[in-house]
Amino acid sequence: MAEMNPTDTTIIEKMRTNPNDGMRLLMDEYQERLYWHVRRLVEYEDDAEDLLQEIFIKIYLKFDSFKGNSSLFSWIYRLATNETLSFLRKKKVSKVALDNAQTQAADSFFEYGDKEALALHDSIHALPAKQQTVFNLRYYDELSFKQIAEITSTSENAAKANYCFAKQKIIERMKLLEV
Repeated sequence: MAEMNPTDTTIIEKMRTNPNDGMRLLMDEYQERLYWHVRRLVEYEDDAEDLLQEIFIKIYLKFDSFKGNSSLFSWIYRLATNETLSFLRKKKVSKVALDNAQTQAADSFFEYGDKEALALHDSIHALPAKQQTVFNLRYYDELSFKQIAEITSTSENAAKANYCFAKQKIIERMKLLEV
């Protein structure tokens, strides 16, 4: 059984004895972090919000399959990541070019006058899905490569390699965008 923090232990116990209360605890603990994890992978805020609802429904329905072989955090993030990547494959979300980003509907995620932030966003979204996921988990969520490996169902070395490839591609793209 993986090591659990006290909050996760309480959530797991509650999910098994009173799923509705357990789900409230789980959402209180993970909602904001999961939202930003998903939001960084999808282009639009509405998609992130819809996905988050779907993810919490799946967590509720599939909780019996959580066996404790990984941390609750890793299990939830793996489920969220898989659901998000599946959504992206189905939607075949088009990448937004830097020039077109300013024409999007107003979104609180960006300040559209910040050229560097837009270039970084564009560069991250130009990455293959796996590299984008690993980069976001490491750069924004500051997870260890061990945690990333658990979430993405890969080895630590594969997670490190994906991060290095992603970082190099972002640097190269940022240079091309002359930011």
